[in-house]
Amino acid sequence: MRPMRRLIDVKLTYKKVLQSLPVALAAIAVVIYALSFLPRSAERMRRAVALVERVSYYRVCADGKPVAWFRELGDSLRPVGLSPSADSTVVTVSHVTAAWVDKYPFIPSCPGLLLVANADSMAHKRLSAAGGNVRPVLENAIGAMERRLSLIGRKIEDIDYYMRIHNVNDDGYNVMAAYDVSVKAERDSLTKVVGALRSALGKRRLTVELVEKYTLLTADTAGGVARTACVCLTADKTSPFMLLQTVDKRKPDGASAVYLHQWLTPVADAGDSVVVASYPGCALYGFSPAGAKAQTFKGAAAGKARHALPPLLAPDGSLVFSSGGQLEGVSVDGRIVRPSSFGFGLKRLLP
Repeated sequence: MRPMRRLIDVKLTYKKVLQSLPVALAAIAVVIYALSFLPRSAERMRRAVALVERVSYYRVCADGKPVAWFRELGDSLRPVGLSPSADSTVVTVSHVTAAWVDKYPFIPSCPGLLLVANADSMAHKRLSAAGGNVRPVLENAIGAMERRLSLIGRKIEDIDYYMRIHNVNDDGYNVMAAYDVSVKAERDSLTKVVGALRSALGKRRLTVELVEKYTLLTADTAGGVARTACVCLTADKTSPFMLLQTVDKRKPDGASAVYLHQWLTPVADAGDSVVVASYPGCALYGFSPAGAKAQTFKGAAAGKARHALPPLLAPDGSLVFSSGGQLEGVSVDGRIVRPSSFGFGLKRLLP
């Protein structure tokens, strides 16, 4: 009789354990999620941001082969600064504040993931608008360059006349000689570009592409700047945000990724204190990454999901925290973009 009773007791105990298991798992999940809301110190806020270099340029491709390069696509969809080579004149170098982010909002899951504000989302929209009209765009560009060549031709005639009737002993001769070299160099460059584009117009497939390269910049042990290439994971280049990943799929020692919670994130009312973590001034022309350090700045919320800190201290991509150290969002144009905007598992930024 006793063995039978023991067997019944064991079965009842086992049943109770099984029945309580979902409750225990739910309790563990709640605890894990709650722990992800632990406040951050100012030091951990600074360790959550990174400095990224962005290099960009446009290229014209004929049947997949690059034939010309330029720096900017103007509002009229006309290429600005066309060049026959991918030299420094067509390259734009800028710096942005990025944020180390976990893929999931409750467990450490950052294989080198960086969230950046996409400064060129409008450029990609213009590029998309030009995509179906590449030939007319290039024909207009050729027309503009040929008019410029005509003007340069007249300048060269005037310069040649001056050089024939003057010599090196005359005042201003060296200045005119240097000007002669620069004008003829411009003529030669434009002639090459016009030739390349006219040849390209005869090809079956013409495209204009915006090439972007991202590099993580960190301080090395010698006090210099270490560089780690990044790849862009976001397919939609018109998105206001981009998700990058380091090529080694790692974040540096000391970096501290933030959880992008989908629920229960704090919302600051107008006048409430906030703290911004950023690389101040990184968006300014002439910014030097050498010696640059992440910093935190106290400020106030301005209501309607905005803050009152100036762009110098809160460049796009900076992280905004509550005075208690909880993440409120990402700063763009003075707005605080909520973490929930990126979707669970960053699904709105991943392919």
